[in-house]
Amino acid sequence: MKKIGILSHRPERIALLQQLAGARGSLVCDGCDAAIAATASDNIALMLVDLDAVRHDAGRVVELVRDSVSAFLILATAADGALLQALRAAGADDFVLEPIRRGELGLRLELLLQVADPAPANTPALQLGEFRFDLPHLRVSRVAHPALDVTLTRKEAELAMLLLQNLGRPLSRAFIQERVWGAEPELPTRTIDTHVSRVRTKLALKPENGYRLATVYGYGYQLERIGGETITSSPA
Repeated sequence: MKKIGILSHRPERIALLQQLAGARGSLVCDGCDAAIAATASDNIALMLVDLDAVRHDAGRVVELVRDSVSAFLILATAADGALLQALRAAGADDFVLEPIRRGELGLRLELLLQVADPAPANTPALQLGEFRFDLPHLRVSRVAHPALDVTLTRKEAELAMLLLQNLGRPLSRAFIQERVWGAEPELPTRTIDTHVSRVRTKLALKPENGYRLATVYGYGYQLERIGGETITSSPA
């Protein structure tokens, strides 16, 4: 199993990422040269760069790492849209925007690692309330309804988990785009609506099944549990 590389010098950030790396393990680097050397010699699937804590120009960091390694490159940063677009052009694969939320980062890393380094078939599933996510195969089932066993795209899975983690809270379209699509500047207007509709249909999020995925007019979307149950995440 491949590791996660961490390029940062902030102890608290390194500790968080090492915890999220879990059984995969991690390799900590404190400079671009060290990251390049480590990635070239170690079994690393994904390099996560704590961009705001690296003592180099952001674009130069991306160029140095991307030109030298083949690992999936994800940046943790508070950069604005214009800079993010430039960094993506320089070779960044994805972004996690500050302030980082532990739960969302953990889920995002799991999904990205499935792309960068497909896990064995016996990888534990992720449980969000009564929904069980088989991340290696991007499938979701529901404990109370065995007949529900569907395949999602990666974006649908990210959106579904985001909604379930924020059960009962209205989420703005801007927040959903940031957390699921990151810095994609040309996201079509209907993309979010289409994905919400697909998640609603595939997960059967309807009142007769105990859920309501509603449009918040002029704002975004809200997933409600009819009956008031709160969903928390845990390994299966």
